[in-house]
Amino acid sequence: MDFTGCGNSLNVRHPQVLKLIMDSLRYWVLEMHVDGFRFDLASALARELYAVDRLAAFFDTIHQDPVLSDVKLIAEPWDIGEGGYHVGGFPLLWSEWNGRYRDTVRDFWRGEPSRLAEFAFRFTGSSDLYQPNGRSPSASINFIIVHDGFTLRDLVSYNDKHNEANNEGSRDGESHNRSWNCGAEGETDDPEIL
Repeated sequence: MDFTGCGNSLNVRHPQVLKLIMDSLRYWVLEMHVDGFRFDLASALARELYAVDRLAAFFDTIHQDPVLSDVKLIAEPWDIGEGGYHVGGFPLLWSEWNGRYRDTVRDFWRGEPSRLAEFAFRFTGSSDLYQPNGRSPSASINFIIVHDGFTLRDLVSYNDKHNEANNEGSRDGESHNRSWNCGAEGETDDPEIL
């Protein structure tokens, strides 16, 4: 199954695959002195029989490992598979990119009607997402833009992504337009005008 959009996903439940991942991570910590990891499309690593499981072997093995349980673990808490969006659903020891923060702040920024309570929850660390799992608001990695989807320039200048420099033809990342310019009267995509 392809849960990442990059081809077939690894079967992390297979003991040899899990061993390869853990050995690689330990190498980076012990030999290269890396103090943490950010896992792209991390929900794909937690799929057990196609569903994302916060008790997956991947999490269990990391949490029990004497080396890896002490490093920073940051998840991009989604993948493209069914039921893959898990913001607030990762286990203890993990921090997460907070897509709800991104969307709420972008909507607030562009003047969309929104609930003040939703903005307050996001701005103060999304305790509604993280406290039920026993995590503090520091588990929330707040961001407006990332390496894919709308760039910061796109966000404040265009109605569509224009990140052609990465040779993905603007197919990468989230395409849902929550840009500042979205729907504004007199908007333009003409770089000469901008």
